[in-house]
Parts: sequence; C-alpha cells; structure tokens
Amino acid sequence: MWFLLLVLALIIIAAQAMLWRLQRRLLTNLQISQERVQALEETVRRLTVGHTTKETNASHAARDTHGGGLKVQSRPTEESEEKGNRYRRARMLAESGRNACYIASACQIGEEEAELLIRLNNRPPQK
Repeated sequence: MWFLLLVLALIIIAAQAMLWRLQRRLLTNLQISQERVQALEETVRRLTVGHTTKETNASHAARDTHGGGLKVQSRPTEESEEKGNRYRRARMLAESGRNACYIASACQIGEEEAELLIRLNNRPPQK
C-alpha cells in the first residue's frame, strides 16, 4: 500500500513539474507576443503619422501650385474601396489554396482574374 502511495506522489510531482515548465514557456511566449504587438503598434503609429504628413504636404503643394486656392483632394469612392476589398479578399483566398472558381464566385470577380491571382501566388490554378 505504501508503495502505491509513493508512486502516486511521484506522478503528482512529475505532473506539477511539467505544468510549471509549460506555464513558464507560455508566459515567455506571451511576453514575446506582447513585444511584437507593441512593435507593430509603433510601426502603425509611425506609418499613420507619415501618411498624415504626406497628405498635409500634398495639400500645401496643391495650394501653392494653384495660386493660393486650396485644391481639395477627393477621397476614393465607396465603389473603388469595395473593389479593393474584393481583390484583397481574393488574394487571401488564393494564398489559402482555394481554386479559381470558388474565388471568383466568393469575391464577385472574373475567373480569369482569380486564376491570375493564383498564378501570382506561385501555384498552378486548380479547376
């Protein structure tokens, strides 16, 4: 009986050691992930500031070249943004391995365009 209790105690100790190691590994991975997210957020912030600066410079340049009158830059229309979103989604589907027919129907684009996206993704089209 005492032998069985000893074996169970050793199993419990081994399980606790494994859980402790797993916890340490998970905490390390969490810390690494948090550092990566912070770096990405900083990059996005810098890109946003850079984009805003470019828009401001373009606005000043437009005013300077048109005799002091401010030229309003038009924003992309909703239709062109929707088209861009369709192609982004189509590219992601092509990268995930979907076939041209599925991509074309899911993204409302031509099958030839879908095949082109697949080829650009360096893989032969599937029929």
